[in-house]
Amino acid sequence: MKDHPNPNLDQFEESTALTRRNFIQLGTVLAGGVMLSPAMATVKLNKWSMESPNSQWYHKPVRIMHTVLREIDARKYDAGKVVDYLKKVGYNTMCVNAGGIVDFFQNPLPAGNINKEMGNRDILREISDACHKEGIKVIARIDFRGVEEHVYQRFPDWFMKDKNGDPVKLTYTKPQLYASCYLGKHRTDYANQYVTYVLKNYHVDGIWHNSPGFNGICYCTSCQNSFHNFSGKNLPDANRSSTEEINEYMAWKRIEADRYMGRIKNTVKSFGDGKVYTAEIFSIYDVGQQLDWGIGFENARNHFDILVSVAFMTGHGADKYYFDLNYGTTIIKFLKSMVPDREAVVMYGGNGTSHRLVADPSIDLKIWLWQILSAGGRFWNCYFTNVPTLSYDNRNAFNETEAYNFVRDHEVLLEQHIPFSNIGIYYSNATRESYRKKSEDEESFGNEIRGIETVLMENHIPHDFLLDDHITEKKLEKYKLIILPNVKCLSETEIGLLNTFVSNGGKLIATYSSSLFDEKGVELENYGLSELFGVDYAGKRENTKSDNYQYILEKSHPLVIEDSGETELLFNAGYTALCKPFANTKVICTWVPTIHNQPPDKAWVDSFSTEFPTITENNYGQGKVIYFANQPDLLSHVIGHADPRNLLGRAVKYLVGNEIPVETNAPPSVNLGLTTSLKEKGQYILSLVNTTSGPVRPIRELIPVQDITVKIKIQGESYKNSKILRCQGDCTVNKSGDGFEVKISKLQDYFSMHFTMG
Repeated sequence: MKDHPNPNLDQFEESTALTRRNFIQLGTVLAGGVMLSPAMATVKLNKWSMESPNSQWYHKPVRIMHTVLREIDARKYDAGKVVDYLKKVGYNTMCVNAGGIVDFFQNPLPAGNINKEMGNRDILREISDACHKEGIKVIARIDFRGVEEHVYQRFPDWFMKDKNGDPVKLTYTKPQLYASCYLGKHRTDYANQYVTYVLKNYHVDGIWHNSPGFNGICYCTSCQNSFHNFSGKNLPDANRSSTEEINEYMAWKRIEADRYMGRIKNTVKSFGDGKVYTAEIFSIYDVGQQLDWGIGFENARNHFDILVSVAFMTGHGADKYYFDLNYGTTIIKFLKSMVPDREAVVMYGGNGTSHRLVADPSIDLKIWLWQILSAGGRFWNCYFTNVPTLSYDNRNAFNETEAYNFVRDHEVLLEQHIPFSNIGIYYSNATRESYRKKSEDEESFGNEIRGIETVLMENHIPHDFLLDDHITEKKLEKYKLIILPNVKCLSETEIGLLNTFVSNGGKLIATYSSSLFDEKGVELENYGLSELFGVDYAGKRENTKSDNYQYILEKSHPLVIEDSGETELLFNAGYTALCKPFANTKVICTWVPTIHNQPPDKAWVDSFSTEFPTITENNYGQGKVIYFANQPDLLSHVIGHADPRNLLGRAVKYLVGNEIPVETNAPPSVNLGLTTSLKEKGQYILSLVNTTSGPVRPIRELIPVQDITVKIKIQGESYKNSKILRCQGDCTVNKSGDGFEVKISKLQDYFSMHFTMG
């Protein structure tokens, strides 16, 4: 990088020189894998608003189009038509290929691989100049995961090697690319020269770092030397080494991955803080594998200016399926919990990702965008050809216009909004990693979270996430209730923080194996939170998948009183952790031993009630805990029976009571969003998203909902004024006590209002 010296790189290298000593200092921080944040005026411009001295353009609401061009798309590329589409829809940012695998500019660097279909043209220059002229920001897409054979043959020492010294190929690509590692010159010297050249010579406002990691173990000379300096050992054999040896390797790899991303970011930032650097955060439900990229949530916090997670509407594996309509909302809440003041963005696609050349269902896509917006999120529309009007299937062209124009027109009000909530779902990265070696009683990681969200959303209860790697006593203070959805792995520090939270008056709901393992996944003899739960573990997790029930013991308790007049038994399935209550613990329901249904003549037991509770209530200090020894959260997602959903919903309402800020008569098919501004205290946005339709996905027709009433009351604040941002029927707002009531005659797809409390 002689043409653009960057002293920050030398400083970064010096500060992160990898030795055993500074690993011990850093190792506790770097963990996980990216499997794994006003005035009443509106703005009606595609261009960016004037920037305040302390705010960059990427801190404001982004509206991004991303075209992942194929080589042949360069043949008839028309930058003017691309920009015309961006302007009509309301985009303010364009992400487009620079290259790395195939270059879409006239790359003079030694390992360049210029797109032969481009001829003498320079696609990156054409589109970046055209966008710049219209005030549209441009992010250049780079990808250094590997190269074609002719590039490898010129620089064979730059790339990954297996334990025999042979090159490693990516078998999932066609043609198979020669893979590169974090320490090879392809990802180090060349990648930074590449980024420098692009930023210096083109109207580019930042870098999208596609596929920044690599799986497995590289045995190139640089990796061997670095690992030996770190551990004093040779690199492990993936097929023969112990778990401890692989864990040590992954500890080293995480640090090298962080250094690699730090180098790229420092190169980007050497051109000024106005240049954005970001990459993809993978699904929060993906447990990954032991030998993964080594890139975790902490890397995203440290390096990404925009938090971007992929949430295409359809899965991209061999088995096709549709994600829940609230999945994008979940992603935004999670990202905002990571870093509240950064833009949280969902990458989706009008043509999806499983069948990239044909349109995804259009009504579902509209709902997808409104849902994302309702949680304070933004949009990144990714097409794997060109813009929709220039693709093979343009049926979804302009489908996104209403949502993008809404963000454009209300940019000032929407800026820096986060979900407003006093209820937090606890997300445990340690628990996620433990699912890499699932036990018999475990399903897919995240199903419990999905079940909790199902219950909260159908009851219109605002919530967000608490991430285990960044909790403090101060962060817990904002919550009235914390929910542990089978958070099996907790450290002593986490246990201490939760004990203090409840002792000081906080409320807690926990399910099944929560706190039954330490942060390394080692099973304990008793719950780490036994004192909070008011029970001791009896040493067994019972298979209750078939012919199982729970007996209502405390018939007058608020969790069961609506049912106990008509039934003695409630639904049970999944697994149940057998436990023994403390003397002062209130037992609400108990485990019923399996009642085998064959032969029917013998399908009975002497007594329903046993000594093992399934639901308990315990007072601890000034707080209260509801513990479910079974899996109502899991069952709410995978089965959906009314009993577990009702029990969870009632538990939340019982513990939080009138401190839930929202009350509405809207049906469960209407999703509610409530966000608050980080910039202006007392500024809020209420959103309603209609998903009412037929019985199956995809949605064929959206059915309007009539006569909705929403009451808002926020503790310690009084209603001042409001502004309706979008309503498709008649709408009235009336003050009610310290809060207000809004009545909506008709909800077609999306309602939004801004309001001020003081």
